[in-house]
Amino acid sequence: MNYYSFMILRYQKTADKINCILGFLSILTLSALVIIIIKPAAPWVAQLCLLFTGWLSWTFIEYMLHRFRDHGHDGHTKSKTVQMHHHHHTHPTEIRVSGRQRTILLFLSMASLGISFILQNYFTFIAGLICGFTWFIFMHYVLHQKWSVKVFPRLHRYHIYHHCKYPNHCHGISVPWWDILFNTTPPAKKEITEKIKSFYYVK
Repeated sequence: MNYYSFMILRYQKTADKINCILGFLSILTLSALVIIIIKPAAPWVAQLCLLFTGWLSWTFIEYMLHRFRDHGHDGHTKSKTVQMHHHHHTHPTEIRVSGRQRTILLFLSMASLGISFILQNYFTFIAGLICGFTWFIFMHYVLHQKWSVKVFPRLHRYHIYHHCKYPNHCHGISVPWWDILFNTTPPAKKEITEKIKSFYYVK
């Protein structure tokens, strides 16, 4: 790759990041306005909106990290997190998060929800972030199980595509919305072979 091509690619990545951030900020601003308007008349609805906004914010963070950190560098980066991600791509049956860690996260989510219920303030947004992260950890495990195709067919298909065919597409794990919004969905109607499935699924 010559210098000119490298600079064009670098500019495109920066433009893509800015486009994603501006799109998310537009949604976040709209959500904040709705919460401010409805809070005096319907505080419970406002709290639910805060929880949803926190959860949605995590799904965006997840998408951005996966797209621009985990897949924004070559495989030789020294970042431990990125190296672990590349290892998971070459060994998809190896999931580093243990059952004990998932259980701890589940209790942490329940505790944050309990605190938000007591406080009834903007901590609910933080609770939504925590719940979003927990959902992401559980969802990633679920999407490597064969039965997930029946429960989450689109996410299941996208995650297999991401692992085995299109690593620069399908960066959302919790939800497919950001891939759809930012045009990183895979080509339509591509077959997933039995060989790919045997490589992908957790034994």
